[in-house]
Formats: sequence, C-alpha cells, structure tokens
Amino acid sequence: MHRINRRSALLTALAALAGAAAAQQGDRPMRVVVPFAAGSAPDIVARTLAEPMAAELGAPVVVENMPGAGGLLGVTHVVNASPDGRTVVLSGDAALVMPDPNGVRRYDPQRNLAPISRLVATPNVLVVGGDTTVRDFTDWLAWLRQRPAGRVSYASAGVGTSSHRAGELLARMTGVEMVHVPSNQSPLPDVVAGRVDLFFANVATAMPLVREGRVRALAVSSLQRTPIAPELPTLAESGLPGFEAIAWFALLAPAATPPEVLARWQRAARGALATAAVRARLQSLGIEPVGESPDELRMTIERESRKWAGLIR
Repeated sequence: MHRINRRSALLTALAALAGAAAAQQGDRPMRVVVPFAAGSAPDIVARTLAEPMAAELGAPVVVENMPGAGGLLGVTHVVNASPDGRTVVLSGDAALVMPDPNGVRRYDPQRNLAPISRLVATPNVLVVGGDTTVRDFTDWLAWLRQRPAGRVSYASAGVGTSSHRAGELLARMTGVEMVHVPSNQSPLPDVVAGRVDLFFANVATAMPLVREGRVRALAVSSLQRTPIAPELPTLAESGLPGFEAIAWFALLAPAATPPEVLARWQRAARGALATAAVRARLQSLGIEPVGESPDELRMTIERESRKWAGLIR
C-alpha cells in the first residue's frame, strides 16, 4: 500500500509537471515575420492584427521585422523555420508571384509555403517631389516625355515588389525610358529630397507626407479611386486605360505545418479582420480587408503569377 501511495504521488507530480510544461508551451509567443521595415504597410497590418489574433490563438503574437531582398529574406527564414505553427510570415505579393530565372530565391512559393489567408489589398499612389510645378498626371507626363532618355529615375521598395512592377508598367505604357532605383528601406525620403523623380508608394505610408506637402500625389494605381483620397484620379482614367498595380499581403507558414494549426491561424486572421476597430483602422489608411481562405489565396497566387508573366519577361 505504501508503494502504491508513493507511485500515485509520483504520477500526480509528473502530471502536474506536464500540465505546467503545456501551459508554458501555450504561453510561448507566436511570431509573425514581416519581411519589410518597421512602419511599412505590411508592418502596420501585422501590428494592427497582432493583438486580436492573440486572443484566438491563446498566446502572445510578436511581430518581427526582417527586411531585405524585396521580402525574400524574411520569407526564406520562415520557409526554413520549424513547422510547429509558431512562426508565420506576412508576405508581400512579390515574394509569392515573381519568377526566379537567376535562382536567387531559395524556395518555391507553392511547394514550400502553406497558404493561410490573403489578408488585405491596397493601391499604390504615384508620388513626385513636393516642390514640383506640375499639378496633375497629364502635365507631369508631358514633362516626363521632354526629358532625355535615361534621365528619369523611379524608386521601388525592392526588385519585383508592386512598386517596381508599377514603375515598369508605367514605363511600358508611356514609352518613357526610366532608371530603376531599388531600396531595402522606404524610398519616400529620396523623393522628398529630389534624389529620385517618382515612386509608387503604398497609400498608407504616402498620404501623411502628401498632406504635409512634402510629396505630391498624382494618381493611384488601382482601377477604382481610393476612399482615403477620393480626389486622386486613377492612372486608368488619366490616359492609361487598364493600368492596375496594387499591393496585397498574405499570411503563410512553412509547408509542413499541420492543417489544424493552419486552420487556427486562419480563424484568428479572419476573426481579427472582422473586428470593427480593425477594419476601421485599416480602411482609414486606405487598406482594404480581404480575408481569403487558403484555397482562395492559392488561386490568387496562381492568377497573379500569370498576370505579370508577360511584363516580367
């Protein structure tokens, strides 16, 4: 009887330790890697969603910025992370839809990543220096065409990003030869300082500078005007029919992450996006909540890859 009691006590102690370990495991933070700098549009989205997602996930959600290579650095880190569901990436579209002819990318977006949800979409806004004398896109385009070939520069947030693709699409549709100046940080200071002529900035980060007069916004890259600045025309209505180059951001995990864990993240993301306060915050910045399912995100990646293939070639 004494041995039985000792064994029972030992089992009880072990059960308590296991319960404590499980509780500690549950309290470990979940990581959302943002492959862009702090203050960027994806960073804003991640930090807006972190707290409401934590409630559904039952653990703190920590946002970790890992900028570099147009988003490839952070995405690659998550591809190689443990597929335990504790590390996901809030990726921009470029890292998911751009081809990789030079073998720079060390992953296949459709094989090495598990889709969770396309969270949001947002237009870019064409901005130029605040001291420019032109008042609208038509006047600015006339000035642009008078410049010597190769003397016009446009900035981007990195090779293949929506700002890069928008710049190349503008060059192709206007016939103006422009020099691409990629950056791992926000190029807005370069526009303000006059070091580059133009930039397709994310509307969320550009509009505060527009309102301060430090840069001038000429048009948006979406097919419809944005509610955050309804006075701005679209490029499609400014003489470039069909022009569209929007940015979108999605949540993905390492490919081997268990389906039930992916489902928890997806529920957390959709629940957060359905929250009135979150929607109001994002929409006030010109960011539209989407909340696609994993299958819908997979189809979006395939569709967008086909859409940009011709321009990229």
